[in-house]
Amino acid sequence: MSNFLLDTPASGNGHVTASIRASLLSTLFENTRPLLMSGISSAFVAVVACFRVPHLWTAVWLAAEIVLLAARMAIAHLYVQRNRKRATHPEPWAARYAPVSLLACLTFGLGTMASIMSGDMQLASLALMVTAGILGGIASRNAALPRLAITQIVCGTIPIGVGALFAPHSASWILVPPLFAYLVAMVSVVRRHYEGLVALMTAEARHAELAARFDAALTHMPHGLCTIDGGGRVIVANRRSAELFGATVEMLRLNVPLPEFIGDVGVVKFGETLRKQLVDRCSTWLSGERRPLDLDLGDGRQLEMTRNPVPDGSAVIIIEDVTERRLSEAKILHLARHDPLTGLPNRRDLYERLERILARPAGSYHPEVALMYLDLDGFKQVNDRLGHHAGDEVLTAVAGRLKDLLWTGEFVARLGGDEFAVVVENGTSAASEALAPRIIREIAKPYMLTTGEGISIGTSIGIAFATHGESIEQLLKRADVALYDAKEAGKGTFRFSVPDAGRKDGALSEPRWPIP
Repeated sequence: MSNFLLDTPASGNGHVTASIRASLLSTLFENTRPLLMSGISSAFVAVVACFRVPHLWTAVWLAAEIVLLAARMAIAHLYVQRNRKRATHPEPWAARYAPVSLLACLTFGLGTMASIMSGDMQLASLALMVTAGILGGIASRNAALPRLAITQIVCGTIPIGVGALFAPHSASWILVPPLFAYLVAMVSVVRRHYEGLVALMTAEARHAELAARFDAALTHMPHGLCTIDGGGRVIVANRRSAELFGATVEMLRLNVPLPEFIGDVGVVKFGETLRKQLVDRCSTWLSGERRPLDLDLGDGRQLEMTRNPVPDGSAVIIIEDVTERRLSEAKILHLARHDPLTGLPNRRDLYERLERILARPAGSYHPEVALMYLDLDGFKQVNDRLGHHAGDEVLTAVAGRLKDLLWTGEFVARLGGDEFAVVVENGTSAASEALAPRIIREIAKPYMLTTGEGISIGTSIGIAFATHGESIEQLLKRADVALYDAKEAGKGTFRFSVPDAGRKDGALSEPRWPIP
């Protein structure tokens, strides 16, 4: 019987889940004030009956009303108290409440029936009026359990109909048709309220589920996220926003300007100095263009903040740890500009550096920029005899020796194969003539391979000085011609190139003897 009364059937608006059912059952114990007022009203009618019809049944009616009201209030109060201490499922308590509520409705219905049959029209009118109000309240308050509510209404109306039919006054039967219509109307009200409740609770459950998923995504996303309003104040922020700055979620302050928000989470780990820097940079960023803002933290990490405007004037701020990305980008850029074997700048980097050097205003540097073009002598025999692994060892060793020889304003690049280039800024003929023999002697020193075998190689050098209006390709071409002349002269020496409009390659070379 209890299962029937407490059933929560599926409605046309959705299936009743366990959580929704628990919410429906708990409505029996929410807001007990209407329950108290209806109990007092029915007891009042019983009191009036005691005075106007001094029979035993009126005293029994009053006593029953008081006892049943106290029982219902006690059940509701106990459930609420236990539920406050710890979550308590309402079904066992609803099973206790349901029979008491049915007995209360039946008691009041029987009392109203007796009032009608007593012949006291004033008492009967009062009882009917109060009954209509109480049953209407039940149709609304207990609609979450439609079968219980309808059964309560039936328990209250059927005795009244029976009393109207068997009352000593023959005209009392006219109460039956409107009573039946009232019963049908109340049943309709209960069903409509129930469908509305189920639909509302289903929508709330779906919204709560979506909100929970969104909160979980927001909390566990790898990036920091916060939303600022039109005035630049932070209104939403996730946990990651604090963690990226070494703070905890408890340290997040909302409803403050974004620069202050960033400064507060940064000061915990990095101190007041960095906090001020973060505040200043963030303030400047907000007032400027919508480009990303890079933040360098004191622990070596790099954060990037991006601002995404929303049509309502607010904006979404994304905070991302880009340390690994920046390292990868730097590595890719390094690989694009450096030789993977020797680590020296490659031909591309050489060109770009020369472009920057030659593009400087004439007054900012000494007009002479020397380019030395090196080619290793005897390197092909190392590769042919000992293999490419030995050749790679030699190239790496040559690169190290060249780097160790150079001073500030000088740098070396690998052009490819066994060819290298040395650039001397603010160079002179005398300085280049002194550097070239040092390079030749250093390269000519023996090399000890990992196999234990020692080898010796040499190098020849072509030197060209940049001239006004000359392209880098032309400069390299002249240095290459000078290198060719050095090799033709017997290797192990160097030659200077001078521009000559009479030659196709635009260059002549000045001889230098082999280095002893």
